[in-house]
Amino acid sequence: MNDMNSAFRGGVDLSSLANRVVKDKLGGKEDTGKVTVPAFSVELVEAVVRSVIQISGVVPVIVSFYSPSDQSSVTLTNKLEKLVEQYAGKWFLAKLDISGNPQLAEAFGVTQSGTVAMILSGEPRPLFQGDQTEEDLTVFLDRLLDLAKEQGLAGQLVIGDAPEQEEVELSAAEQQALDAMDRGDFQSAVSIYEKELASNPGNEQLAERLAQVKLVARTYVLSLEKELASEPKTQLEVVRKADCFMAIGDAESAFELILGYFDQAEDKKSLTNHLLELFTVAGKNHPATIKARKQLAAKMF
Repeated sequence: MNDMNSAFRGGVDLSSLANRVVKDKLGGKEDTGKVTVPAFSVELVEAVVRSVIQISGVVPVIVSFYSPSDQSSVTLTNKLEKLVEQYAGKWFLAKLDISGNPQLAEAFGVTQSGTVAMILSGEPRPLFQGDQTEEDLTVFLDRLLDLAKEQGLAGQLVIGDAPEQEEVELSAAEQQALDAMDRGDFQSAVSIYEKELASNPGNEQLAERLAQVKLVARTYVLSLEKELASEPKTQLEVVRKADCFMAIGDAESAFELILGYFDQAEDKKSLTNHLLELFTVAGKNHPATIKARKQLAAKMF
C-alpha cells in the first residue's frame, strides 16, 4: 500500500460514503453498469471527490494534476480531455489544479504538476509523470481498460441529466431499518435484519444487506484515516483495519490483511467467520472474493 493511498483515504468522509452505499442497496437500486454524468471530465475539487470515487466503481478514473503556470502539464491534460471524449464513457477524467487546490493534491501525495494517477474502485494508484504523446496515451489507456475488465470494472458512462429516482416500495422492516440508519442507530438496523433473516433463512439478499449494515455499524464510529494508517498486531486490530478497508470498497486489501494474519491468529474460527461475512459484503462474484475463498480453503485444509 503506497503513501498516495493512505493519504487520499484521509481526505474524504469515507464512513459517510460507505453508509450511503449501504442505504442505496437497501433502497433496492440495482447496478446496471451504466452511470449518467453531465460530462466525461470534471475539475476535481473537494465538493466532487465523493462522486468521483463512486464513478471509479463503474469505470477507471484518470486524475491529471496540472498547474496553469506549467504549460507541459496543461498540454498533457488537454490531450487527456481529447481522448476521454473519443473513448465515450469507457473512463472518466478528473483534472486537478494543484496550485488552486494544494490540500487536495497533498491528499493524493502529489506535489508536482504533470503527474497522472488513476482510481479503480475507490483505490488511487500513481501512474506516470510528464507529458506523453497521444499515441502512447492511447496504448496506455487500452491496457488500463483491459486491467479494469479483469477486475470486474467494465461499466459505461452516458452523458445526460441524472435520472429521477424511482420510488421503491419497501417492506415495513426495510423502512424501519432505513429510518434507524437515518438516525445513526445502526445497531437497531442490524437487529431488524437479523430478525428478518431468521424468518427467511437462506435469503441471500437479506444476508448481504445484514452484512453491509453490520459493517457500517462497526466502522461508523471509527477514524478510518487512523485505522488505515495503523500497523495491526492483534487479531482485533487486524479485523478492525480489514473492516475499514471494506468500508472504502477495497475488498482485496481487506482479504489480504486477514489471510496474511490467519496462520498466527489466536482464534481462527472467529477470524474465518468474520472473513466469510466480508465475502458477503463484497459479493460472491467479486474477483477478490473468488481469489480469497481459494486462499482460505488452502489454509484450512
